[in-house]
Amino acid sequence: MFGKLKTLAIALHQDERGDMAQIVLAVALIVIPLMLILLAFGKQIGEWFNEKNTALSDAERIPEPGQ
Repeated sequence: MFGKLKTLAIALHQDERGDMAQIVLAVALIVIPLMLILLAFGKQIGEWFNEKNTALSDAERIPEPGQ
C-alpha cells in the first residue's frame, strides 16, 4: 500500500499538473479557516467595525486652518 502511495506521490511531483494541485491545496488551507472564523465571529467583527466607525464619526472635527 505504501508503495502505491509513494509511486503516486512521485508521479504527482514529476507532473507539472501536480504543482497546480499543491497551489490549490495551499490556498484552500488558508481560505477555509478564514471562512470558518468569519462564520463564527462575523457578527461580532461587524459590530466592532461599526462601533469604531461611529467613534470616528462622532469625534471632534479638526477645524480648517484660518477658521
